[in-house]
Parts: sequence; structure tokens; C-alpha cells
Amino acid sequence: MFNFIKSKTFLKHVFLYLLFIGVICLIVTLWLASYTSHGKMIKVPNFTGVKLADLDQFVSDKNVKYLVVDSIYDTKSPIGSVIKQEPEPDAEVKDGRTIYLYVNSVMPPSVLMPKLVDRSLRQAQAMLTTYGLKLGNVKFIPDQCANCVLDQLAKGKRITQGTSIAKGTVVNLIVGKGLSDEEVGIPCLYGLSRREAIERLADASLSAGAITFDEPKDSLTSKLYRQSPKCGKDKTIKMGATIDLFFTTDHNKIPASPVDTVATNSKDEQNYDQ
Repeated sequence: MFNFIKSKTFLKHVFLYLLFIGVICLIVTLWLASYTSHGKMIKVPNFTGVKLADLDQFVSDKNVKYLVVDSIYDTKSPIGSVIKQEPEPDAEVKDGRTIYLYVNSVMPPSVLMPKLVDRSLRQAQAMLTTYGLKLGNVKFIPDQCANCVLDQLAKGKRITQGTSIAKGTVVNLIVGKGLSDEEVGIPCLYGLSRREAIERLADASLSAGAITFDEPKDSLTSKLYRQSPKCGKDKTIKMGATIDLFFTTDHNKIPASPVDTVATNSKDEQNYDQ
């Protein structure tokens, strides 16, 4: 037996067996490396803003796959476009990796309309934000309760508490301005967006008048560059009056002025907190 193990025939068979095993291991290793793209990394493309219908074309020249896993409603993004992805853009992943996408929902979720009537304007603004609703125009009318919400409207109609309403709906408010001819300072609104300007006017017990955009199609990125009447440290106007607003995408038109140079009237602050 010992002599057979030392024989050339036995050693030859052992050598061939080990060679066979080595070749098999090499083939398997090369196949696995090819199958898993071992060592080959690519950067994840940025899917943000790509429309659902354009995804196939978008990935046609890229070495990744995609899978839409959920929809999220975002009022600031185009409907049906990608707003989030995993992994993030520019992350390094293996060739052929699946990218998980979140698309902006076509239909906004609904919320129940809160009761804003009889609340202060400041409280109403905070509640609208909490419920995912937008503050629209604020109209001030004579009423003994200054800065109190008297009515809430959507699309020109009164909307009562508990009514189902789409998230992101613009809600207009009717607010009391008191029975006196009290005047308030005119805030400087330069550099603010439409939403920010309307909210700042509401804080000052004023409302927006005519709203003009240099480029209506770019209204979301426009900033205020002119207002009428003009603001100023000592300029005042009757509570509840309107200010005309002018917006532009050309930021060179915006005056180099503090956003708000008018101190809030202390009496107004007391009314808001009631």
C-alpha cells in the first residue's frame, strides 16, 4: 500500500485531481466576478424631477435599474415627478444596481378643514401650516374684534369646519380690523416670495392688492422688487388697507433694503394674542 502511494501513477492522479479542482475554482471565481460586476462601481444618476413617463428613456443609457416604491405629495414639486431616491445621487454603487424612487402623487391627500373663525389671525396662520393648507388673500373689514377671523373661504365659497379638503388648498380669510381708523406701519417686503409677502402683510394687519409677475411662468421663484404704496420708517397706512405687489425673477431689480424696517405696532401684538 505504501509503495502504491509513492508510485508515479498515484502522484499523477493526485496532481490531475488538484489541477481539476483548481480550474473549477478559477472558473467559478471568474464567473462570480463577472456576474456581480466585482470591483466595478458607478455613480448613481440624479432622478429628481424626472417625470414618471420619462424614466425608461432616462435610464436607457445608464447602467442602473429603477423601481418606484411609493408616492409622496409635495406641493413644491411637479406632479408625477421623482422627488426622492435611494441611494442618493452621486453615491457609488455596483453596475446594474436598482434605484428606489419616490414619486410626487398625482392626487393630493385630504385633510379636514379646521375651525379658524373666532381665532386670531396669527393662530389661523399657524393652523393652516399645521394642516398643510396655504394662506391666500386676507381681507380686512370693520368689526369690533380686531385681527379676529370672521370667515374662511376656498375657491370663493365658505368652507366649514370638518369639510374634507385637499392638502395644499389655498384658504382666504375675512378678518376684522376694529372700528377705529388706526394706522399701522408699511412693512418693506423686498426679496420675499408671494407666500412670504402675504404672510408678512397679514402680520401687519394689511392685505395684498393687485399681484403682478414679470414672468408668470416662473412665479414660484419670483421675488418682490416693488410695492405700492412704498414702505418707509415713518410711513403708515390704515389698518386693513391693501398693498400692490410686484414680483420678478431678475434679482438685480430688488432694492438693497432691509426686508422689514417697520416695527410691529404693540397694540396689534396684543390683539393677535387675544
